[in-house]
This record gives sequence, structure tokens and C-alpha cells, in this order.
Amino acid sequence: MKVSKKLLIGSALTGAVALGVIGLNLPPSVSAMSDKPEAKAAPMASGKTYNATFYVAGMGGHFAEAVAEIDPGAEQPIKVTKLTKIDIGDRDTHPTHDARIDNNDRNTMFWSTYKIDKEAHGVHVGKTDLRTGKIIQDMIVDVPEKATNTKSMYCASGQSKDTFIPLSMTSLGYIDVFNKSDLKRTQRVFLEGTDADTGPYKFYHGNSNNAMNRLLVIKNAADAPHGKTSGKMDLVELDMDSLNQGKVKVLNKGTVAGTPGSITFRAYYSPDDSLIAASGADVMFLIDAKTLEAIDVEPMGNLEQNHDAMFTPDGKYIIATSRTKQVGLECENPEKPKEGEFTMDGQLKLYDVAAKKFVGQPTSVCLACHTKEGVEEHAILCGLDANFK
Repeated sequence: MKVSKKLLIGSALTGAVALGVIGLNLPPSVSAMSDKPEAKAAPMASGKTYNATFYVAGMGGHFAEAVAEIDPGAEQPIKVTKLTKIDIGDRDTHPTHDARIDNNDRNTMFWSTYKIDKEAHGVHVGKTDLRTGKIIQDMIVDVPEKATNTKSMYCASGQSKDTFIPLSMTSLGYIDVFNKSDLKRTQRVFLEGTDADTGPYKFYHGNSNNAMNRLLVIKNAADAPHGKTSGKMDLVELDMDSLNQGKVKVLNKGTVAGTPGSITFRAYYSPDDSLIAASGADVMFLIDAKTLEAIDVEPMGNLEQNHDAMFTPDGKYIIATSRTKQVGLECENPEKPKEGEFTMDGQLKLYDVAAKKFVGQPTSVCLACHTKEGVEEHAILCGLDANFK
């Protein structure tokens, strides 16, 4: 989607002061946060700080690589000190939603692509060396005949010690299992007709737990296969050893619900596997991993859409990705901007687990670079992974 350069400049002006003061951080325009009391965020008392390098998946065929400091007590708790990118391809061949760092080797990141590469007649699955930014391997993967509605392909993923496991957003949805060593696909699993079949749905998402012995599958309940969603999500935990053998063994089931407009995307377990943070578009879910019931259904800002959520290493905070509409200067209704009146930015925001609320202001990890490079495209992020120091 082309966005006029005039609009890009207008949107960037909302963060011009911050660019001059703290370099790469680009706060949202005033209208990018909802006026609803439950969506406002306030700084917390200063405590432990964190340092991390975030890898944020984007539709441009690259990952934003954002080196950041996190101070939960600051007005803007996530401060980006260096922003670059890691390319895996281009917008036509390698749009990606999926960042998955190898738990065995934190210098290796697996990824999968969101669209079919028309010339290659398949989707891509690959891995990248984070030390050099170079691709280690890039494989073309076929699309099964049973998978119709192929506009959206891989998005979420999990892993075991030896396998990388992306989930498709097709209908029928499916789960692929690849060897980490050579990216050979060893299994392809459909859940229809198994104990994990929960009825009509639109999109599979999920993640593995940190023990890597369970794969969580989250399905948006729908009125028909790939139909209209209701805001209810069915959660199913699968036994990882069985899945790696192409078998479906259900360990746990649950349901959470947001608003009628909620739709889930990626998710993470807490470091001790006791909680799950799941994105829900207009909300973010904090879920009890034992009961698979929602502890908090936290609203996002009025112009924000949550697509991933991961914990800090101590489990005290959650970093959430947001597609945030930066409203242009000529927008007639800043609460409901029309296409052409906003620039989509990718942002990170911080959630306090104990307080059960977002704290401080979000931070751009996309628009600052897009504006600097004169990129006239919306910044469409999704998945997130990170190395903490």
C-alpha cells in the first residue's frame, strides 16, 4: 500500500522532538492512544532495568533489529538505542510474521513466510545467523491441496529441541514439523477429526512452552470454516513428542474471550511456563497456563492492534507488539482515520504482569527507519523474539 510522502512527513512530525532528544524513539501521535480510561498507561516506580535486542518480523521481507534498554519506571520504558534490519528477501517473496530464535543456539533464528512466493510456487522456511545477518538456509515448502484460503500462510511457530514448527493460517489450517539441522520437513499435521478439533475456526496460532514438551494451538472460533469470528478463542495444548511423530495427543483445552472484534495472533509462555501472554488485536490476554483461563483481558489503545506478546526473563513484564495508526495532519476524524489519512507504524509497549496494565508510552521500531529511508509503505509488523543480556 503506497502512502504519500507528505503523509509520512506529517506523521513523523509527531515524534520530531523525541527524535532530537533520544535518537531513534518515535512516540505515537496524541490520537494514537485511546481516550478510554482502561487503555491509558502510566509510568510505574523505577525498579529493575533490562537490555535486549529485539527481532521484529515485517512484511517487507526483513526483521527490524532493535537494541533497546527497558526501564519500567520511565515515561517511555522501552528506549531503542540502535535500529537496523536483517533482510531475508523482499516484499514479494519473503514477507514474514515469524521470528523464532533457537533455544539451543541463541545466535540462530528460524523464520517462515506469510505469503506464497508465486515464482517459487511455495512458501519459504529458513534460518539466519544473527551474528552476521546472513541466511544459513532457505527452503521452498509446498502448500497442501487441502489448504484453501491461502492468502495468509505461516505466522506463528513453536519449537522442540530438534524441530522448528510453524503453523499456517490457511483453511484447513495445518502444522509443519522441520528438522532444525537441515530444515527437512518430517511431519504435516491437520487437526480435523482428532481430539484437538474444536469446531469451525479462522486461523491457527500458538507457541511451544519453554520446556519444549507442549505446543499450544490457539484457534479463533468462527461461525463456519474460515468464517466470521466471534472474539472467542479455543486453546489446545498438544504433546510435543507425539506431534514430532505426526500424532495428535491433547494434554489440555480451554477457552478465552475478548470483544467481538478480538482475533488472536502469536503468543508466549512465561519463563516458568505458568502463564501465557497471547495477542488479541484489540486486547492482550494474560492466561493461566494450567487452567487455560484468562486472568486479564487488557484493552489496547484505540488505534493499536496487538500481534505478539513475550515475557521478560523474570516474567515480571510483557513486551507487546502493536500495529499502530499514526494519524496524518489532514485527518478529519483522528479516532477513525480513513486509508490515506494515517501511516501504520510498528511499536513495542510494556505491560506490568503484577499490576495487570500497560505502563508508559509505546516505542516505534519501524517508522523511524522507514521515514529516514523514505520508504512509502506502511510498516506492518507481527511476530517478535529477543535476546536479553
